[in-house]
Amino acid sequence: MKTPLRIGARASRMSLAQSAPILAALAPDATLLRPFSGESGDREEDRASLESDGVFSQEIESALLSGEIDVAIHCLKDAPTHDTPGLAMAAYLRRDDIRDCLVTRDPADTLDTLPLGATVGTASARRAAAAQTYRPDLKVVPLRGPVYSRLEALFRHDVDALIVATCSMERLGLRHRIGQRISPEIVCPPLGAAVIALQTREDDMETRKRISQLNDTETEVEAEAERVVLRQMGGFCNAPLAGYVKTNDNGNEVSYTVRARAFSAEPTLAIDVRLTGGDATRTALAVCKKLTRLGASELAKASAST
Repeated sequence: MKTPLRIGARASRMSLAQSAPILAALAPDATLLRPFSGESGDREEDRASLESDGVFSQEIESALLSGEIDVAIHCLKDAPTHDTPGLAMAAYLRRDDIRDCLVTRDPADTLDTLPLGATVGTASARRAAAAQTYRPDLKVVPLRGPVYSRLEALFRHDVDALIVATCSMERLGLRHRIGQRISPEIVCPPLGAAVIALQTREDDMETRKRISQLNDTETEVEAEAERVVLRQMGGFCNAPLAGYVKTNDNGNEVSYTVRARAFSAEPTLAIDVRLTGGDATRTALAVCKKLTRLGASELAKASAST
């Protein structure tokens, strides 16, 4: 009988909801799930924690390195931009919907129909900039915490609307609360959006083989190219950088469209680059080169100083 796989995940409702299908997919292999409190980055008042790379992953990665667990489950957008020495991403689950969505008390509302001067709750610099670019009259107020606590704020009338990840609502069984799935042309998703990644020790080939069935190759290519953009441009969870990679399969050949958007705290200031090529990584590097040439690094510095 195989030794049970010891799997680590954050102890949040969201993390446990997205971990359950993974355990089911690994059956009949025996698994043990270890929840980690993950206080760093979970507290509403700890805004500074979102301004650094890998804040949600440190405790789980330490347990993985020490051999306390065999697999760590991460939301890719929250995982460290650079691989921690000794660890590697071993599998990427099939990507979910990358779009953000609008959630209001009336599910029929859209960004276009929100009242003049409506308040939108989000702690994301990316969402705030996008919302105020599309609707300069909207008032964006800082609101963080788990999805359920943000929904409570909405129904207390603290805010008129929320912008949250569509995949988060779906994973929590809240698809019925989604009003508008917002086009990426209005709110560009974060790099690594809607991807669950499984991390192992780099030299643990047995575990890597046991979870290899969960890997989606299309998502793997997209995710790795997006991580290239993050590494080249110095991005992380709440950095002023967004984008995604889209696989284009016309039946005869596959190409990849790589989009990256750098922006500042001033909503109207942004640099948006989109290129298509036959190799996802090379196209990602070309996008980074063009972003840099157009002044994306200076834009990011300006955003950090505000």
